[in-house]
Amino acid sequence: MRGFAVLSLLLLGVGTLTACGPADPVPHTAPTARTAPDAPPADQNSAAQDPTTQDPALPREATTAELLTLARAEDVLERRCLARAGFRLPAAPEPARSGAEPPPMALVLGDVDWAREHGYGTRVRTPEETTRLRADDPVGDYLRALSPERRAEALRVWQGGGVDTVEVTLPSGATTGRSTRGCTSEARGELYGDFRVWFGADAVDRGVSALAMSRAQADPTYTKALRRWADCVAGRGLRHESPSALRAALGDSAPAAKEIEYAVAEAECAVGSGLAKVAVDVGERQLAEARERYRADVTNARRMRLAALPKAQRIVRDEDPSRQPNTQERDTR
Repeated sequence: MRGFAVLSLLLLGVGTLTACGPADPVPHTAPTARTAPDAPPADQNSAAQDPTTQDPALPREATTAELLTLARAEDVLERRCLARAGFRLPAAPEPARSGAEPPPMALVLGDVDWAREHGYGTRVRTPEETTRLRADDPVGDYLRALSPERRAEALRVWQGGGVDTVEVTLPSGATTGRSTRGCTSEARGELYGDFRVWFGADAVDRGVSALAMSRAQADPTYTKALRRWADCVAGRGLRHESPSALRAALGDSAPAAKEIEYAVAEAECAVGSGLAKVAVDVGERQLAEARERYRADVTNARRMRLAALPKAQRIVRDEDPSRQPNTQERDTR
C-alpha cells in the first residue's frame, strides 16, 4: 500500500510524489498517493465488489470500507516495524476525498446520478486538492531529510532488499514476486497470518479481476456496443474510443466541473448506447469463468481478508495519534 508508494521516492532520493488512487491491482503496481490509504480506485476493484457479481459459493468480497480498514492496519503495522529499526515514519495525511461506495466502473461508469454528484469519486482530485496533498507530505519530508545512506537502509528495511523472494504466476501468465523480509511483508504476515500464502492468494485474486476485464473488453458483444458509445461521446466533443481512454484524457487531477462533464458523458452514453448493460452481462460472465478457474486462490484471499478484519479494526482503533513520533525530530544522519 503506502509502502509501495514511497518506494519510488526512496529509489530516487528526492522529489515529491503525485496523488492518485492507492490500491494496487496486482502486487507490483505501485500507487503514488501521498495520503493515508484511500478507498480502492473504482475503475480497478469495483467489479469484484458489485453485489450482482457475487458467487454464493464463494466467501463474500470485502467492501470498499473494509478494504480501507485493512489498508490502514497494514500502514500502522509497517510504521511500527520501521520504528523498531530506527525509522520513525510519521503517519500520512488523510485522503482528500471520501464518500459513499462507488458503483462498478471497471468497464464503464453507467450510473448517471452518481456521475452527476460525484464524478469519478476518489479516482480524480481537483488541482487544489493535489496542491494541498503535495504541500502536506510528512512522509516525504521525513525521507528527504535522511542521508542517502540512511534512505538506502530504510529501503532495505522496508522492502526486504530482494532477499528470500516468493514468486507467483498471475492469471495473465506474468510472474510477480516479493521478498518475504522487510516491513511490508512482515506487516502483512502479522495481519493475515502467513505472508507467503497471503501474497500468492491475493496476487491471483486481483489478477483474476484484471483477466476477466481484459477478456470482457475483447468480447464481440462488448466491442459492438463500445462503438456506439464512442459515437455518442464524440457527439459531445469527446473523441475517445473507450471509457479508459476518456479517463486517461481527463487525468487524475482536473477541475471539478470538467470531471463531472466527463463522468456524466461516459455514464449517459453508456446507458444510451446499451454499453452499461452489456458491460454488466459480459463482465459477470468473464468474472464467473475466471473465478471458477482460480477458485482456490480467490476463496483463500477472501477468507484471509475477512478473518483479518477484526484484528485490523482493533489496530486502527487503538492507534493513538498522540503516540505518533514527533515529525519535527527527524533522523538526519
